[in-house]
Amino acid sequence: MRKELAMADGWARRIFRSLHRDQKQEPSAPDQETGAGLEPGGGAESLHFTWHGVTDRGRVRPQNEDSFSCVTFKEWSLFVVADGMGGHDAGEVASRIAVETVCREIGDGMRQQGHALLDLIEHAVQQANSLVNKEGASKGSNMGTTLCLALLTGPTASIASVGDSRVYWTENGALTQITQDHSLVASLVTAGELTKEGARNHPRSNVLYRTVGRPERIAVDTFQITMKKGGILMLCTDGLWNEVNDENIYQVLISHEDPQTASEKLVWMANAQGGRDNITAVVVRIA
Repeated sequence: MRKELAMADGWARRIFRSLHRDQKQEPSAPDQETGAGLEPGGGAESLHFTWHGVTDRGRVRPQNEDSFSCVTFKEWSLFVVADGMGGHDAGEVASRIAVETVCREIGDGMRQQGHALLDLIEHAVQQANSLVNKEGASKGSNMGTTLCLALLTGPTASIASVGDSRVYWTENGALTQITQDHSLVASLVTAGELTKEGARNHPRSNVLYRTVGRPERIAVDTFQITMKKGGILMLCTDGLWNEVNDENIYQVLISHEDPQTASEKLVWMANAQGGRDNITAVVVRIA
């Protein structure tokens, strides 16, 4: 279901994937990137990680409006996922602008140092909001995008989100959804008026009340978690979690040590359930 806006309210490896697939490509071939890195933590306490990101058009949509980026430096790493809205030449543009802007702003901020990390990631998202809105206004388009990110510095993951793309953390036998969905059905679930399963099939499950690309300053949710060895961080769009429930996501993550195998399996499962939306998953395994 296509998303709608609720009108009420020094050493580096950088990977960026902005999807502009050939519309004649059938079936769609997932775009993927993989990598590994080290988060400095002091000798034997340093956290090593491997990651893999994959995005797929799904089985229904004519194009992929998702974008993702994975950027790893010696001192920090950044993972970003966005799910665009507005159709061809709008949604895919919005998600690309948002991801590029966040990467640029955080990169500049980290080079300057001295920034409070949560302030920096909120600033980056606000800049993305402004530029997506500016692009939409110039084209007469009501484009927008969801956005979630995780900035890894040492054992800390600083997380931000707008919309309903999610960040999950798996540790000690439990899968935790770190972010909160800014959607109509999520607010109904919080109010006790709807169950999680009911929300999955609700006719207005595509209505978001907070997105990137609005003319006003937006509220940005920020979080920080302490990562531990053996944990798994995952960022994804709703094309994944709408088709694959949390229990099955958890089982895949803990059953496949290789992030590439886990992310590809999750995308396959989402397509097997119908693939009604674009699907993006970035899996980061901490060791």
